[in-house]
Amino acid sequence: MHHQNIPESIVNQNDKIMKTVIIPSDFSAESVQVAETIVRNAKEEVNILFIHLFHVADDIQDLLFSNYRKKEYEFVSPEFRHECEMLKDVYASNLKSIKIEFFYGNKLAVFKNFLDYNKADYIAYSKTYGMPKLSKSSIEALPVILKCGLPLLDADEINKSTFSNMENIR
Repeated sequence: MHHQNIPESIVNQNDKIMKTVIIPSDFSAESVQVAETIVRNAKEEVNILFIHLFHVADDIQDLLFSNYRKKEYEFVSPEFRHECEMLKDVYASNLKSIKIEFFYGNKLAVFKNFLDYNKADYIAYSKTYGMPKLSKSSIEALPVILKCGLPLLDADEINKSTFSNMENIR
């Protein structure tokens, strides 16, 4: 799949429909850079949803006690949250929200329901950086994302195309 530019629907200034962009994340600076690329190049309002995919716990103890989900939030560092706040400040005019969600499951249909529930329009990622796992219970995200049916935005390609457009101006 070749995804060079942000689709016209996300760039069209006359179209005031808000778009939701899902970013599979390991909650690193690289994930924030993907979000920054999307928001910087978008000409309309955008919601960013950072997600990480986990297998459903098979241990009854994990399922019964709430710290199973609480544990995942420990992967989100204060530095990551701070970078997200900075991004919101810099792009306040078109970045409407940044959220963090964890998806638990290994069925494509359930993941598609998750995307529908979150009103996802695109999935953004960096082919160069990939989608690193956080733990042994993480799911390999790329195969799931390639099958989900949403358009993909490769931040690396967007940056290349922006750079080449800047070169053409000179």
